[in-house]
Parts: sequence; C-alpha cells; structure tokens
Amino acid sequence: MVTRIKSVTVGKLGRIARQRSTRNDTGSGSTISSASRSDDVAFSSDARMIGKADEAVNQAPEIRMELVGPIREALMAGRYHVSSLDVADKILRQVLLERKKSI
Repeated sequence: MVTRIKSVTVGKLGRIARQRSTRNDTGSGSTISSASRSDDVAFSSDARMIGKADEAVNQAPEIRMELVGPIREALMAGRYHVSSLDVADKILRQVLLERKKSI
C-alpha cells in the first residue's frame, strides 16, 4: 500500500516554484506553468511504519516514573545500596565491549 500526495506546494517550496515558473514564463514561453504540473510523493509501507514508530517514541515519556519512583524512594530512605564491585564490573564490561567493536 502506497500513500500519495499530489500537487502540494507549501511554504518556501511553493514560493520558489512560483518564482521559477514566473521567470520561465517570461522567457521562452515553451515552459509548463506550475499550475498544470503535478508532483507525486509515494511513501512505502516501511517508511510509514518508521514514521509511526517515531511518533510513538516522541510521545513516550523520557523518564519511566514507575521504574524510577521506587528506586528514588529507597535512595532517599537510605535503603538502596549498590555494590562497588558490581559498578566496577559493569564499567569494565562496557569498556571491553566498546574496545571489541572498534577492532
């Protein structure tokens, strides 16, 4: 399925197209006016799917409070503890992964 948009001239593009057609009309006379020309744009189903995914991402909240809230409360109450060995392990694993990718 393909969505088509026909003869759309908006904003700056419309003004530029009209200026060019006006200049060409005063010139040779053999050019086609912008009113009789039509441009088509077709979006593939993949492009539409990517557009929908992009909209969903933009509408999603940046911070998922249902996950952050309990951790924030535990931190404030002094009940949330992270092992320094676990942190160091994660950092080293990330460095090694990035190094492996660059080779």
